[in-house]
Amino acid sequence: MQIPSLQTLRALEAAARLGSYTRASAELGLTHGAVSHRLRALEQALGYPLFIREGNGMRPTPEALRLLIPVREALGLLTTAFPDHAHLPQILRISLLPSMASRWLIPRVGQFRSDHPGIDLRIDARLELAPLTPGGVDCAIRYGSGDWPDVHVVHLGDEYLFPVCTPDYRARTGIAQPADLTRAVLLRHDRQSWRPWFEAAGLAVPESDSGPLFSDTNLMLDAAIAGEGIALARSRIVASDIASGRLIRLFDIAVKDRHSYHFLRPHRMEPARRKAVDCLAQWVEAQFRGS
Repeated sequence: MQIPSLQTLRALEAAARLGSYTRASAELGLTHGAVSHRLRALEQALGYPLFIREGNGMRPTPEALRLLIPVREALGLLTTAFPDHAHLPQILRISLLPSMASRWLIPRVGQFRSDHPGIDLRIDARLELAPLTPGGVDCAIRYGSGDWPDVHVVHLGDEYLFPVCTPDYRARTGIAQPADLTRAVLLRHDRQSWRPWFEAAGLAVPESDSGPLFSDTNLMLDAAIAGEGIALARSRIVASDIASGRLIRLFDIAVKDRHSYHFLRPHRMEPARRKAVDCLAQWVEAQFRGS
């Protein structure tokens, strides 16, 4: 078969990265029909499908993911070969949990754009973490033990846990010492136990099995801001809420969590994209050192 046109290869890369023909067409300045036509013609020439519809998006097939590796390397080499187009922004897709996105990254996005005007971020924030694979995301901020396989991992910083609530909730319930938490509504996260903090506070109380239970940190903190109870919060996630006065920290007792923050990227990336990801990683590390 003939080598596909550059526009076709760009359509393949954009559709795989963005998970959508519509978003790819907007990024490339083409119509949805033009992107769809180019990729359908490429599939016919190759003899296998490149995308599978998944909900409202498109998921690359395993064959497409294998094809994307040399395609992205080739596009990266072309970018470096034509410096006259260096003004075009490098688009990076970063994955992180919704709580980290809304309460840590979003307030800093303006500063990042000022520091790195040649990089445009596409923020993928969802509980189901996007894969760090060709056709997935370029990099990620993850919260965990740091033992993710087959990716490059940089430790960003540790995390500390402590209780928070609204000033009004503390006044209404008369919370004055750690033991008073036994008569308060404790907002719970399904992946974060209160037990380590109880032990650090010297409280011999069992883990509560009552009270609201959340799978998303944002929702748990929103419930605390609404005055529904006391949340065990991560210091970096809740910093802006405390600074604004929406929430207050209870007591001086904090416990270091067993998990910490890490920056992840694939081992293998095309040169131009890796350079941009390294810039983002260094900026994120600096933000963690300063926070």
